[in-house]
Amino acid sequence: MLSELKATTHKIVAKVVQRPEFAGSLHDDVMARSLGYPAALVPGIDVYAYLTRLILESWGDEWFSKGILSSSSLRPVYDGDELVISADKVRHEEGARSVQLTVHNASGVMVASASASISDNRLQAPSLEDFPILNRPSLPQPGDPQSMSVGMRFSCISETVSEEANARLASEFLDSSPIYLSDAIIHPAYLQRFALKHAHASFAHSTPPIYISAEGQNFSPARVGDILDVSGAITRLWERKGHYYMESEQLVIANRQRAIMLIRRTTIYQARQNANAVEQPSVANFKEPAGTS
Repeated sequence: MLSELKATTHKIVAKVVQRPEFAGSLHDDVMARSLGYPAALVPGIDVYAYLTRLILESWGDEWFSKGILSSSSLRPVYDGDELVISADKVRHEEGARSVQLTVHNASGVMVASASASISDNRLQAPSLEDFPILNRPSLPQPGDPQSMSVGMRFSCISETVSEEANARLASEFLDSSPIYLSDAIIHPAYLQRFALKHAHASFAHSTPPIYISAEGQNFSPARVGDILDVSGAITRLWERKGHYYMESEQLVIANRQRAIMLIRRTTIYQARQNANAVEQPSVANFKEPAGTS
């Protein structure tokens, strides 16, 4: 539990729970080891999920409508890594509680940093008029750096999460919190995954996305049976050392009438050719789903 009296530490063993779309990717242990990695890489969004479990245990389900979590991946996390989440004392300021967190592996290397907060009152959601939902065209837009520009919007295919899928998602994120099953709430890390998947699938990029950082601002919990869409646009583009970076903003929407989560995210949308992926912060590999996730 987070504490207002002292700093705390929490341990978790990272795990890659295999999914069909991981086959042949760096989240596949055989592929990862064949490329010189010590084990499969844990997706950065899964580390985000580990942090949400601690926050929910401390602040309860009000965090789903009043909370924010920002997380940055700094170094790779591998399947089986023993992680230590260190949390500073919870602070009270300006109508909110907040906490700074870091994640270290067993070697003492910091692999992620984060901050979380919960407001005394519900957060003000943006207007849905500013986030029009665009249906996915039959062919994605070109995704090479020369074709990308700030302001380009992402498309989406609506999804509905079933009870069975929701239970599987909580298991994939190593989250045993009963609220996801008892209250049929969809895990916030899945909303991050959902948004990234559709952002990347909106364009014909030549490499999988590399998760760098994300902030999720919660307005309302998403629930089993909700029709989920996501709308948003590119807010910044730049190149550094051959990697092409993207900042974006997306809003997850339920039933086309309720704002769920506002996501601001940084990714590498095209990695440099022949890049040494071991040096990269985190790799997320998503393919367009054949059916409902």
